[in-house]
Amino acid sequence: MSGVRSSPQASKMDIFWGIIFALCGAVSIASMAIFVRISTINGGKAFYAVIVSLIMNLILVVPVVAVVYFPDYGITLKSAIAFAGAGLAGTLIGRVAYFEGIKRAGASRSDAIKATTPIIATILAIVLIGESPSLIHILGIIAIVVGVWIISLDLTPDKTIEGITSRRADVLYPIAAAIFFGFEPVLARIGVLEGTPGHVGLGIKLIVPGIGFLAYFIVKGDMPNIGKIFENKITAKWYILAGLASTSMLIFLYTAIEIAPVVFVVPFLQTSPLFVVVFSYIWLQDIEHISWRLVMGILIMTCATIIITTVA
Repeated sequence: MSGVRSSPQASKMDIFWGIIFALCGAVSIASMAIFVRISTINGGKAFYAVIVSLIMNLILVVPVVAVVYFPDYGITLKSAIAFAGAGLAGTLIGRVAYFEGIKRAGASRSDAIKATTPIIATILAIVLIGESPSLIHILGIIAIVVGVWIISLDLTPDKTIEGITSRRADVLYPIAAAIFFGFEPVLARIGVLEGTPGHVGLGIKLIVPGIGFLAYFIVKGDMPNIGKIFENKITAKWYILAGLASTSMLIFLYTAIEIAPVVFVVPFLQTSPLFVVVFSYIWLQDIEHISWRLVMGILIMTCATIIITTVA
């Protein structure tokens, strides 16, 4: 794990490697989406996937960070707050909404809608970092809205009115995930620019929601039964694979954020819907239908996302 401090000015080589790491993160996201989808199809629960992923994130990241960066973690009050906020938004709220969206709306549709995250990140960057949108940004936002609309049409069955209302409501989960995921890269970049190594920030980001989950279960008096989560060997396998994919995605993402600006990292991270479509075709062909409207919506949103964030 790199200990290089980030700076607002990034070289072309930094940007290149930032893009490479972001693309690796995109593949990890797509893999995680497919694994969660397969687990729910086999009777698993999306929330169990959240719990297993968070536990694996903590076990695989925090101890390594604590040893590698000891004793100088480079943490300031501002960076600690920023990374903690990133954890609450992305790891806690965003992840629950995302996994539930995969279960209700499918991996391809959920990941496609989540691709609007850069739009949210752009708006937050305006408010928190003082960046200003260009005409390309505005046109890109319009294109994103069109893409979401196309996917929403694809979710609408030709059945009863009750069916239409129920299916459309399912879209709210991945939309909520996109909003909360939009907070994470901006907050993480703020923390990194304070001089805190990205992977140290990742450790903070993971610990905070971990405490949040624990506090929630204690107050509710309903601690998860780990044995029950893993009693079904089939779903347990997919939970673990989703956890590994989630961990690798986070490492790739925070490595990219440490060395390259968010406007270069986020759009390439959000190319994950394209990988989801490919993976869905290979592994979920008989389970999850991928229509031409879905593909068109994914392409519109992905292209718009890349354009508005890389030409900024």
